[in-house]
Amino acid sequence: MTKGKKKQTVELDLNKVEKLEHLMPVPKSRQSSITSVESEDGSLKEVLKPPPRKDFEDLASFESYIRDETWDNEFDYCHAHLTYYPPFVLKEVHDDIEKIKPTMNKNSSKFRRNLQHHIQRHLILEMEKCCGFEMDFGKAKMEETPKNIIWRYEDSGDHGFPKEEEDKFNRHWKLELEVSCNNENPLVQVDYKAIPV
Repeated sequence: MTKGKKKQTVELDLNKVEKLEHLMPVPKSRQSSITSVESEDGSLKEVLKPPPRKDFEDLASFESYIRDETWDNEFDYCHAHLTYYPPFVLKEVHDDIEKIKPTMNKNSSKFRRNLQHHIQRHLILEMEKCCGFEMDFGKAKMEETPKNIIWRYEDSGDHGFPKEEEDKFNRHWKLELEVSCNNENPLVQVDYKAIPV
């Protein structure tokens, strides 16, 4: 008889997550992510590889990863992808995925309204608490095709830190957030990138 793997999850208390007060130098481990590429004129230049993508299937793990990257001083170099049923869908079906209606998708105005509310009032605010610095995504650019809707957010601001502090440690970064849903089911895709500039 073999023992099955137990999934241990620690509940993330967003009210106890510490705010990132000051920036620190770029971690030395970042050097391993630098590669040389040949430019158009034939010379070699050093370029930072894109951050490796981490995939998640639940919101708590996604938020924990964002928090952990801040604690590890990698908040400006991460890529997380989340595929999940939003909480408003799970609430409506009483956490029973079998009860999901075929109309719960991007074609439903109720679903779209609830998803936009969830993104603005919950997802982005919770991500901001987890990362410990200010996020100012502003208004999303929305793209709609017959199969899906994509909301694209970008934050190229100072994230609440003085410019002098960002310059001192050379910690300039932008955030990209892409949220999409489709016309087949209520699964939502969230793609979050923090990229040094």
